[in-house]
Amino acid sequence: MKAAIYVRQSLDKSGEGAAVDRQLAECEALASEKGWTVGEVYRDNDASATKGVRKDWTRLLADLDAGRHDVLVCWHTDRLYRRLRDLADLLEVAERRNIRIATVAASDMDLSTPSGRFMAGQMAGVARYEVEQKGARQVTANRARAQKGISLWTRRPFGFDREGHEVFIVESEAEVLRQVAADLLSGTSLASTVRDLNARGVPTSLGGRWTVTTLKNVLLRPRVAGRVVYKGEDMGVQGPAILDARTYDRLSALLTDPRRKNAPSVAVKYLLSGLALCGRDGCGLEPMMATTNGGQRVHVYRCRKCYLVRHRERVDEVVLGTIAARLSRPDAASLLSSTVDVTALREKVVELRDRRDGLASLLAEGLLGASAVKVQATKLGGQIDDLERAIATAEGSSPLSDVIGAPDVAARLEALPILRLREVVRTLCEVVILPAGKGVRFNPDQVRIEWRSH
Repeated sequence: MKAAIYVRQSLDKSGEGAAVDRQLAECEALASEKGWTVGEVYRDNDASATKGVRKDWTRLLADLDAGRHDVLVCWHTDRLYRRLRDLADLLEVAERRNIRIATVAASDMDLSTPSGRFMAGQMAGVARYEVEQKGARQVTANRARAQKGISLWTRRPFGFDREGHEVFIVESEAEVLRQVAADLLSGTSLASTVRDLNARGVPTSLGGRWTVTTLKNVLLRPRVAGRVVYKGEDMGVQGPAILDARTYDRLSALLTDPRRKNAPSVAVKYLLSGLALCGRDGCGLEPMMATTNGGQRVHVYRCRKCYLVRHRERVDEVVLGTIAARLSRPDAASLLSSTVDVTALREKVVELRDRRDGLASLLAEGLLGASAVKVQATKLGGQIDDLERAIATAEGSSPLSDVIGAPDVAARLEALPILRLREVVRTLCEVVILPAGKGVRFNPDQVRIEWRSH
């Protein structure tokens, strides 16, 4: 008789295939003892029987169905299948070809008989039960480790490494993340930061190049602030931290701000793109984006909801002129002085963040719909941003400090980098562009500037 041998191992930690080699040796010994000729060996190393695709298993079924083998040899039936679906595929072939299965560590089966098929089904059910029990035990063990602050990642996160269960900071990488955080909070874009990292040859933890998504994911991981999170749940355990809690919270607010998604590209080029708001009734202060309009390619700000447009350069001129006049007044320095309780502001930020985080559970429990959650999250995000700006001003890190007191405020504004200039606008005011009648030419009254309280 012509025999096919099938061997499989779910996880090959060493990559050497030692487990499947041992299975093969014992299967070959069994075939020799029975006097069978081994036609072909089918091998799926490092392949699960409950998920993914097993290439040689698929090929084996096709060859058995083609009549190339008379008997199938394996170490145990759980090497063949752990799902009833896989057993059904094997049964279909076995019924057509009268396939016999011989095993080293279990009973042989004749799938051409009702009793053989019954036993095969029973063994498949037992195998599935064992897989599910193992998974449940693994989840429990992982959670228990997380509660103790133990992280057992399979891919090393940038900035960290471990010896056994002991996690430690890779200081050279941690310093990169601290500088990146400082740059982003001062107005540098993610895209330019990524270009700088790649230009300096700073690799990711896998040795690859950075992308905006990769860097953002690294910075938003709670572990960089020393927090241990398992399946979205904060375990309340403090591990080694690269960023302090306040820096992490500010950075998270910046990178998850829904208004950042309105930017036309990762590199902001225009002063009010995404900052200027549409004042037409029904638009809900939709952010207006910089674009070009008409065949003459006129540069404008356009509302993406109602398509209201205004000449970009003229709007910029009105806004910068108004801001320059405000910052040239004798009382401009009062915008930097602080009479606020910074501690109270920080406590309020924490409260608002908790409320925003709680929206997910309200959505999951069906107490709020997705649209209501989005509205509330946007509202809370705006309030958090306003408080963060107030805290920054109170602590002397306001972008206004670059301008106030300059001999020529207008010239100083013009000399600022675009990102820093946008921060000046954010800190001082909200810009709303108002609708006008059809054919009405631009005038400064169509731009409403609402000063923020300081």
